[in-house]
Amino acid sequence: MLRFSVNKSEIAKKISIASSSIGSRTVDPILQCLLFKPTDGHISIYGTDLQTSVISLVRVGEYEGNESFAVDAELIDDIVSNLSEEEVIFEYSNGKLLVKSGKAKYNISTISDIERFPIIEVDNGGVRFSIDTSILEEMLERVSFCASSESAMRALNGVYWEVHGGFLRLVASDGYRLALAEQKLDIDSEFDFILALKSVKELEKLVSSTTEPTINIVYDHSIVSFNAGDVTMVVRTVEETFPDYKRVLPKAFKTRVVLNSDDFSEALKRVMIISKRGNEKVQLKITDDVMELSSQSPDFGEAIENIPVTKDGEDLIVNFNPKFLSEAVKHIGEKEIEFNFVDNINPLQINPRNVEGYIYIVLPVRA
Repeated sequence: MLRFSVNKSEIAKKISIASSSIGSRTVDPILQCLLFKPTDGHISIYGTDLQTSVISLVRVGEYEGNESFAVDAELIDDIVSNLSEEEVIFEYSNGKLLVKSGKAKYNISTISDIERFPIIEVDNGGVRFSIDTSILEEMLERVSFCASSESAMRALNGVYWEVHGGFLRLVASDGYRLALAEQKLDIDSEFDFILALKSVKELEKLVSSTTEPTINIVYDHSIVSFNAGDVTMVVRTVEETFPDYKRVLPKAFKTRVVLNSDDFSEALKRVMIISKRGNEKVQLKITDDVMELSSQSPDFGEAIENIPVTKDGEDLIVNFNPKFLSEAVKHIGEKEIEFNFVDNINPLQINPRNVEGYIYIVLPVRA
């Protein structure tokens, strides 16, 4: 038996958070459920897709009994979110869950074999470190869009985490572009791991929704946990080796261009009207103080835009997938940016002019 009373807003939020980890394509009914488990004056709500688990703590003050139960996540979420009163009473006994609030009453079937519910646990002996929530949120936002959702290489279907030399580096690539963000940390350990893109998206939701100023992280080789107050996310790492990203980072440049990101984005948007009806290619022609953006389509014609730039080095003509340029500039979020070219066949490095800590690498396309 288990009985507890809780605020509707509180438990609705925690049910929603735990439900976020549940997959949509599972044939095992237990993986469509949330596990409610009483522990130390609160109720822990577990949700998992075997790769990622989310545990939400609901503080209920007092409860009677110590039994756990598993109930369909979508059903309990739908019930609680639609209750009209703030107090909600849960009573579980003999495989049945009673949910009461005001005049509403629900008798719900539960899953009987809760011992099959997979709980991912992290070893307390793992490496521990912390990072400001806002910094982690910014780092994830700046790299995760470059991870591949289609590549056959599982290592590219996620974000690479590297702790080395007192820095945390996040890297993502789809084979055509790469994003890197780094942050100085107070940590002596050195290690690396890959998180699957789905897990990264759940982590982004966690850091964007929490009011906790700090995310506490524990790394235990095959498992990583992220704690933000009452919510803990536990993730299995991807057992793959990430490609050596340092090999594609340019070492020297022949042409450096400083430009206004808004000017470039607006010009690129207009040129893309033609490129998306043609070969999905935009040409950049760089001469003194001017960058010409152009695209062509055999059926629809040509678009040409010019924007002012400050150039240092050689003139250059090079072609790119415009989507990759547009997304990189958008995620930099700074007014003044640098385009650093080696030549027209090697990767372009894009970075903010006066802010360190993140860069983008984009491969040119053939003319």
